[in-house]
Amino acid sequence: MAKRRGSNQRTRRNQYTDRQRHTRWLALAVTGALIVVIGGWLAWLLTQPKPAATPHANQQSSVRHAIVTRKKAKTKSASTTKSASSLSSASSLSLASRFSHDTYSTPTITFRLTNAKIITAKDDQPALFIQFTFINNGATAMTPAAVWRQLTILRQGKTDAPAKDITPLTEATLSDSDARGKLGKMTEAADASVAPNKEGTGAMVYAFKTKDPISLQFIDRQTGRPVGTKTYEITG
Repeated sequence: MAKRRGSNQRTRRNQYTDRQRHTRWLALAVTGALIVVIGGWLAWLLTQPKPAATPHANQQSSVRHAIVTRKKAKTKSASTTKSASSLSSASSLSLASRFSHDTYSTPTITFRLTNAKIITAKDDQPALFIQFTFINNGATAMTPAAVWRQLTILRQGKTDAPAKDITPLTEATLSDSDARGKLGKMTEAADASVAPNKEGTGAMVYAFKTKDPISLQFIDRQTGRPVGTKTYEITG
């Protein structure tokens, strides 16, 4: 009887020990599993890229404004450069022609006014007879009268007269006697071709009707701007 009781006690003790051992292993297994799960989650978090910071509204507005400003500045600069180039070009063109001391000159031609007088043209009309020397500094032959017509404007009227009282003058025809004489030879010379680096003389004739001053205005061929004016006063 005593042996059976001792055997039962040993059996119960062994069963208790087995349960403890089983519980300990189960706890260790659960703990290990938790460590693995938590460690894997932390590792996943560490490997994720950081989200890009969202710019503040004021920062976006400032950057956009800076880009617009630089673009405008560039456009303005290009516009200013273009304007400066145009002004420089216009200035150089206006300087290509000059009228001083009765001489109109460009890089290719020169007119030098030598004399002027009043004559009686055909049909007994008074006319202004203008004499000049023409110099051809260009590369091709030129006709003085043709060049003259491109570069001169003649008008009659008082200096302070309104535009309606200014009369453009037209070319006159010499009387038959003058046409056969010295004056005729001068007008014919104006229609003769002048070779490069040569000079010639000529004359132009303009009819007028009043005693108001007559202005001979030279213009720049390229710009059409007035370069200078010679005024003839009618007396007598």
